[in-house]
Amino acid sequence: MCCFLFCRRFGRRIKELTRQVESLSQQTELLTEQVESLENQLLTGLTINPELTQYFEVRTGQRVRVSTTFVTLEGVVLATAEDGVQLREDSGDLVLIPFHNITSVQ
Repeated sequence: MCCFLFCRRFGRRIKELTRQVESLSQQTELLTEQVESLENQLLTGLTINPELTQYFEVRTGQRVRVSTTFVTLEGVVLATAEDGVQLREDSGDLVLIPFHNITSVQ
């Protein structure tokens, strides 16, 4: 009887530890992906900014003002990528603005 109870507790503990190992493995995979993404951003100089991506995606077809490290531009948002946005200025010129150059948006 004592052996049976020990085996049941031991089996439950093994299942619990197995779940913890699976959870830790998933967390490790996510962290590995994040590290690889950050390394890629450092190597290429292209930064991913989910907040800016979402901001411009919502405003596709709308007029925005974007201040960069060099100039302030106004135009209609045509497309958004992971690392930048494309605007069409009033003159008809197409402008690609990398997110790492953007200082503010309106």
